[in-house]
Amino acid sequence: MIKFNCNNYLIKQTLTSYLENKNISLASENESFFTTINVRETEKSIYLIIDSFEIELSIPVDLNFLSSEILKSIADINLKIRSYNYFPYQRLVKNSKKRTLLSDIQNTILNNILLSKEGVDKDLLYKRIWKRDKSIQINKLDTHLTNLKNKLNDDLDLNVSFHSHEKKLRLLID
Repeated sequence: MIKFNCNNYLIKQTLTSYLENKNISLASENESFFTTINVRETEKSIYLIIDSFEIELSIPVDLNFLSSEILKSIADINLKIRSYNYFPYQRLVKNSKKRTLLSDIQNTILNNILLSKEGVDKDLLYKRIWKRDKSIQINKLDTHLTNLKNKLNDDLDLNVSFHSHEKKLRLLID
């Protein structure tokens, strides 16, 4: 997830829509996030400040170019999982010897679990994955959790398990 700050309503709505269409979730006020994107504008430029990295783009700027600059800037963000690096915006888990690509659903699951220190609510996770479903079917989520666990084990020899207590889901790594 990304924390996104922009004072210009039009730019904020346009980029928010674009990022969400690319399956990049934006953090709400109380949610954890991988990185922060701040957009600042002057008369002649738009500045993208991503963590401590700054990009200056001259106005007028093509929306597709602006969006591609954001995607390039966040592509290498990663988290450590044992001896592996997890690249949430590439849907990739790898080390120097092995690698695996995750599906969108697997990536969403791993994103949410890794960002939530207290565990992620299963119903909330379900709604983030299947936004249009009217009724929640936890067995559907459980199937995808098993698939993710098997994928990490088969492709990377990374043994993980999921622990659920009072609808809070946590990741356990052996």
